[in-house]
Amino acid sequence: MEWKEALPLLQDNHTGVAISVSPKGRAQATVVSTAVLDGKVGFASRGYTVKVKNIQRSGRATITVIKLDTRRYVTVEGPASVEPWQDTPAHIKRLKELYAAMGRAPKGDEEFAKQMRDEQRTLVLVTPERVYGSLRSGA
Repeated sequence: MEWKEALPLLQDNHTGVAISVSPKGRAQATVVSTAVLDGKVGFASRGYTVKVKNIQRSGRATITVIKLDTRRYVTVEGPASVEPWQDTPAHIKRLKELYAAMGRAPKGDEEFAKQMRDEQRTLVLVTPERVYGSLRSGA
């Protein structure tokens, strides 16, 4: 599957599963809200979570985004970058861009910044290296 073919599902659906690998080689999966940002699939998380630690260690992740009503999905595998929490306007702006791409644009700047600060939100982005899934009925 090509990135361009997958993009509509990725942009219109935001329920996903982030998969990382533990130090013992086990898959660790977590339900996340996703969005496309900078040509990558991403999510925000508290920085101290197991998934973020696994991704920082391995430098890789997989995200499967699901269209819940039809069970169509796209999986994106590849190198992953972690933008750790920074209490800076630039980092908060990046988080706002991610949330807006999820269709969850923050209403108040100060309230959003406070929530991100309280939760110390980290941004995780997966660069598409391998893209596959099921986009058609009966596939």
